[in-house]
Amino acid sequence: MPRSLIVLAGLLALAFAQSTYTVQRGDTLFSIAQRYGTTVEVLQALNGITNPGQIRVGQVLKLSPQPSTALLNRRTDLPAPIEALEWPRQTVQGNVAVLHLITAQPVSGQVRFLGADYPIQQNRVLLPVPALQDPGVYPAVLLLEGYTVRLDIRVVAGSFGRYILQLPPDREALLQPEKLRAERKKVVESCDWNRSQQWQGNWHKPVDSNRITDPFGTRRSYDKGVTYSFHEGLDYGVPVGTPVRAPADGLVGLAEPLFVRGNGVTIDHGDGVCSGFWHLSKILVRPGQVVKAGDLIGLSGNTGLSNGPHVHFEIRIRGVPTNPALWYWNAP
Repeated sequence: MPRSLIVLAGLLALAFAQSTYTVQRGDTLFSIAQRYGTTVEVLQALNGITNPGQIRVGQVLKLSPQPSTALLNRRTDLPAPIEALEWPRQTVQGNVAVLHLITAQPVSGQVRFLGADYPIQQNRVLLPVPALQDPGVYPAVLLLEGYTVRLDIRVVAGSFGRYILQLPPDREALLQPEKLRAERKKVVESCDWNRSQQWQGNWHKPVDSNRITDPFGTRRSYDKGVTYSFHEGLDYGVPVGTPVRAPADGLVGLAEPLFVRGNGVTIDHGDGVCSGFWHLSKILVRPGQVVKAGDLIGLSGNTGLSNGPHVHFEIRIRGVPTNPALWYWNAP
């Protein structure tokens, strides 16, 4: 092989093996993502960046997750046939703590965490940590047949922005608490939590864009800072009419105009995992329709409680919103 090709192959191998990158003058998060075959959302999630436009020269960015047994708790004192139980040493607000049971055969049971029950499915349990959960250590009780195991889940603070939103007068009229509660209930109930897992592998982005106008978890106020809620998904700032596609396999749960969320679609992906797409200009699927990753489900818009053209994309686990960016590179 010519020496030039050997050098090129070595450089390529080094680039692919690289786990960090130091920001240079002229870099953007988008250009770095393209260079290393990743996405803006992944870089944001790995580095706690809430505003993709705010990176600085000399900043060291993680390019990929660093899986390590040192990052996991492990117990081996469980009853047969369970060989071990593993779970993360810490979980950021809005992320998912995944409990893995190492066993050669299926195990049934559930985990009680933060006042809710989460079933063992495929020898794992998905425990969503609410984005507003105070940092601290919380008990998780694993209930097996005739056996109880108490675990500790450590929640650490995320890095979230804080915004006061100014809405046009006609849109402020949508902020009616009773209608907000009713619509949220409808969204959550549009998915069957007992459906088996439909997706395989990591998820895809719902739109062909890296322009995130509002990341997950942003603390938001509509009343000039008197009270704050949080942003339950990712907002992609795209023109009206941009194709919106299913990020993973599933079954359409809801496809209709909503009061606050505008034209909306939910997809039931199984295991209690449901995705939502709001403010569409056009809905192109119907409830009960089976969709595959990449299928067209609608067109972006500016309907409902929206202050400009965009697509809001969210992922809930049994009704609890979680950070969608994590599902692009490390879907449970």
